[in-house]
Amino acid sequence: MSAHNEKLAEVNKRLMGLFKADQKTMMAFKGLADTAAREGKISTAMKETIAVAIAAARGCEDCILYHVNEAKSHGADRDTLVEVLAVAVEMSGGPGTVYAAKALDAYDHL
Repeated sequence: MSAHNEKLAEVNKRLMGLFKADQKTMMAFKGLADTAAREGKISTAMKETIAVAIAAARGCEDCILYHVNEAKSHGADRDTLVEVLAVAVEMSGGPGTVYAAKALDAYDHL
């Protein structure tokens, strides 16, 4: 198992712990997340790619891993991710650049 896969497993384990501690809140959040990521005029793959860019701009490594995995599972391609990460860099400067690089590395290793 790669280091990225191990980190993703840790993220999911932590989320499951929070879910077990507060199912009501987490089910509400899951409903929001599922609704936001549903297929529409924008594909789920693109929505997950956008989520990666937001996670990079906000500096959330766990979010990057989670949404890169989701984006890949819905067929997002690397070139699209690179383009969307460019927008994250534009909107967040140096910190976004660091996290955008982490997102691309996660894509390549998950």
